[in-house]
This record gives sequence, structure tokens and C-alpha cells, in this order.
Amino acid sequence: MEKINTISIKFKPDFYGQFENFSNKVWNVIGEYVDNAWQSYDSNKSLLKKAHNGKYTLEVYITLDKENDLITISDNAAGIDYINIVRALEVANTHSDVSGLNEFGMGLKTSSNWLSKSWNLRTKSLGEKIERYVEFDLKNVKENKLEELPITSKTADVNSHYTIITLTKLTKNAPSIYQLDKIKKHLASIYRKFIRKGEMKLYINDELLIYDEPEILKAPFYTEPNGKPIEWKKEINFSSGIYKVKGFIGLLNTMSTSEVNGLSLFRRGRVIEGSYDEKYRPKVLCGQAGSPRHKRIFGELELEGFSVSFNKGSFQEQEDLEALMEALHSEISAKDFDLYTQAEKYTLPKTQENNKQVAKKIISNLKKSKKEFNLKANVEVSLKEINSKNIATLNDRILKKAIAIESYEDFFEFDNEKYKLKLELITEPNLPVLYSMEQEEDELFTKKILYRINLAHPFFMRFDRFKKDGDYQPIISIIRSLVLAELKAPSQGTKNAGNVRINFNHFLRNI
Repeated sequence: MEKINTISIKFKPDFYGQFENFSNKVWNVIGEYVDNAWQSYDSNKSLLKKAHNGKYTLEVYITLDKENDLITISDNAAGIDYINIVRALEVANTHSDVSGLNEFGMGLKTSSNWLSKSWNLRTKSLGEKIERYVEFDLKNVKENKLEELPITSKTADVNSHYTIITLTKLTKNAPSIYQLDKIKKHLASIYRKFIRKGEMKLYINDELLIYDEPEILKAPFYTEPNGKPIEWKKEINFSSGIYKVKGFIGLLNTMSTSEVNGLSLFRRGRVIEGSYDEKYRPKVLCGQAGSPRHKRIFGELELEGFSVSFNKGSFQEQEDLEALMEALHSEISAKDFDLYTQAEKYTLPKTQENNKQVAKKIISNLKKSKKEFNLKANVEVSLKEINSKNIATLNDRILKKAIAIESYEDFFEFDNEKYKLKLELITEPNLPVLYSMEQEEDELFTKKILYRINLAHPFFMRFDRFKKDGDYQPIISIIRSLVLAELKAPSQGTKNAGNVRINFNHFLRNI
């Protein structure tokens, strides 16, 4: 066994101070420590299991405590032996085996200096009788222009094995308490395969991470509502030249527009693109954003032949990746298992039991909001606004000056009369009107109606669900129906039908 007294860190010391300025995401940085632990386990799996009589599971503990200026990462993998500890700290000394997760050999160095200005490593390799300790302090390295770090050793149990990394003097990149939940979900997503197989237990601040498996749609084909239920999951095993893809593409039982829908792309068992809420959603497979297909398609694809970026956050050959996705289109749209069309056309029928559960939640939420919301007072405010001529005049002025940012026209005939409905989308923060409607003269049409929807209305600000174009579609359908209802009402004997619209706009703003 070779004795080590120093480790080379030969590099321009000032460069270490630039590590924290590298563009990266905190879950990718923390993931480098997990990658190293996994690779140590995977390379020594048989020895570890033998040392524990077959009862062994890799455990990685990460403590993130920015308030107390501390981050620790510890694992019970095989430790870092005397050969690899030199590689781990020496710049540009990569691993001899580039087929694993620590192929670049830069994870420990870059991650630790990205997160902190002072850190230390304590490790004990399985089968060795020595524990080794090394400390890196950026200020000390720069001021003394160090090219080597001292390494201290002490005798330890030959059967023990671990690595403990402690970070202090944290940089601006260190995660705050508000980022914890997102970090947990990203890491659970990135390492889901190892967690799922029971080969890894990953803890963040003593919480065991669990990956929530999406529920796959089990339903008949959309053209046969009474047919036999089908599990909508397509196994993928496809190759094109040097590239291979294996995994599955399926449909979600419940549509999603956030972290569940979309694809996760793996390499060597861990996610490269598509963890948690950053799913990969190629248009050729997932369709337009907001479409039913976009909300239902999800999957896991293990890729071979692609190289990855330095921080393992993306694949390098993006054009080839897009071409591969186009080739997969035919795989999921085959007539004998048309997953692609099912994603677009199938609608989940609501049962009476579903409606009962929804009803209970609606009433429960109304009861909770009652404590904070005075309906009588808000109605009184709305009535004052409705009766105010000054407010009506001001609203008319703003509407006349409003400029359409986009528009759309509908044409239809009814009872031998021609109708034209023109929708204009406007964005006027000072306009307390959700929608307006007016009739215009046009010789070609019996009636030409211009209605405007104000996307800057407080209603859209009140609910955070309005983020993408698809989120607005139900409201647009409701407003279009209100416009048609107002258009039809006079022929049914209704006078001043426009009052309903005016009252609606004022009540919506306050209630």
C-alpha cells in the first residue's frame, strides 16, 4: 500500500476562485457527489456485498444548511483508495474508466469550489487500514500560491468504508431553505432508477427521497369507449447508427402541465435531461404546448451513443437527438397501438363518485375562504362601481385607446343571416373589465360583433394557473358563450342584455 503525504493541485490558484461563477444548477452540482458515491459502489459491488454478508445498500446523506454555513455529504460506498484520491483532487487527472458516472473526474473539485470556499475530504477505502484527510481553503491556496496540499493519515479498521465531505464558507450558489423542496424532487427524479431498484437510499436533511411513480392510463381506445381497457405504455427498443434508445413512452392517467408530463432522458442509469419540472418535450412527439397530447405523453428513455455536457445537464448532439425523436414518432403511432392519437383524442369520463369528491373539496374551500372574504362588503363595492358614470366613462376611454396584440375571427350563418365574431386580445392593467362587446357596421354581414378580452385583468393575476396558452382556453370558451348569449337575448324578448356583461365585469373584479 502506497503512503501519500501530499496531493498536487497544480493550477493557477486564481482559477479556483472562478469555479463559483460557472453556470450550473444546484441539483446538478450536488448530483456530482451522488455520482461519485454510486460509481464507488458500482465498481466495488461484489466486495461491498461480501463484506456485509449480502445485506448491503448504498446510502448517501446530504445536509444542506446555508443558515449555519454548512453542507455535508457522506456515503457508505467503498471509499477512495490511495490511487483514486490523487485523481480526485488533482486537476485534469480524469478516471481511467470513463464508462461510469464520474467519467470527467472533475465532480468533486468543481462542485466543492462552486458551493464553498473551504472544504475537506475524509475517506476510508474498503480493504485498506488507513483513513485519509485533506483540506482545501481557497484563501490559503491563493495567498500562498499552493500547488500541493498536505494529506494526513491515521490507522482505521480494514473493513470500514466511507467518504465524508464537509463544506464551509459557502458561496452565493449554496442553496437556501426555499430551494430544498425543488432540490429533493430533482434528485429523486435524476436517480429514480437506482432508488426504484432498491440499490440506493438518498437522504436530504435526513429525509429519505422517494420517487412518485406516475399513474399510467388504462382505458379503451377512444373510438371504442366500451371496449377492453388497454395499458397505454409502449416499450421502446430502437437503434439508428451509433445511437440506441431503450425504455418506454406512455400516457398519463391524469393530464398534467407541470412536472409529470414529458420525457426523461437517461444515460448510464441517471437522468441527463428531463428531471422533475424540466421535462424534455419534443414537439414531434408531445405536440403543441397545452394540447391534450402534450399533457398526457410521458416516458423514460435510456440513450446510448450520445455524449453529455460537462455538468451532465444536457446531451451534446442535439440535432441527432431531434432526428431520433422523429424516428420514434412512427413507433408510437402504429395502427395496432396508436398511442399518439389516443393521447390527443381520449378524454377521461367523469364518474358520479369523481364529482362527489370534487364537490366536497369545492365546498370545503368556500368555507375556508369565507373567514377571509366579506361577500356583502364586496357586493356593495361592485354596486357602487356599476352605478358610477365616471368609472364607465373612464373604462370607455381606455377601451377606445386599447391596441389589439392578437386577433381572431369566426364566421357562421344562422337562419339565413351571416355573422362575424372578431376577438381581440388586449393587455390593459388599468382596465377593470375582463371582456367588452360592441356591434359594428358591415355590409357583408347581418351582424358583426367585436369582443375584447383583457389578459391583464386582475382575475388572471389572482390565480397562478394562468401561465400557458392552454390555461386560458376554458375562459375564452365561456366568454364566447356569453357574447353569443347576449347576441341572442333580444330576439327572446330580453331588454338591455348588455347589463349582464357590465354587472359581470364589476362583480368579477371584486368577488
